[in-house]
Amino acid sequence: MDFSRHQLPHKLGIRHPQVKLLPPAIMALNSQKSHTFMIEQEVFHNPRTNSPWEGGGAIRKTAWVYALKKAGVRYRRPYQTRHTYASMMLTAGENPVWVATQMGHRDWSMIIRVYERWIPEADPNAGSKAAALWDAVDTFAAEHSEQETV
Repeated sequence: MDFSRHQLPHKLGIRHPQVKLLPPAIMALNSQKSHTFMIEQEVFHNPRTNSPWEGGGAIRKTAWVYALKKAGVRYRRPYQTRHTYASMMLTAGENPVWVATQMGHRDWSMIIRVYERWIPEADPNAGSKAAALWDAVDTFAAEHSEQETV
């Protein structure tokens, strides 16, 4: 884990091996650090036993179900947090290719198929980067044509 660059090795070992840690994840890991830093390799431990979780079932039966009930959210598998993450990133306007890379997909076709409804129809600023580029080209051309006539 590279905290200085806010990156985490991707567990799937894909061609883009780093997952960018966003501020909420960094805050959670920093909060957890005081509890499990320098204790084995697992970051999160069962608070009842103060030892690493013994598989996903134990997490679901205790911490996960309790957290969902407390939040007033109907039960869903922890795996579904991937879908929440993807839809939140796309709704916020993040690039679908970047989201696909973050999720470990080889390309972004799956993102378009599954999450198309979460991609904003059009950014009000769409095209402004291209327009600025062409303005710069026009300015450059105008400046150079003036120099040639002088």
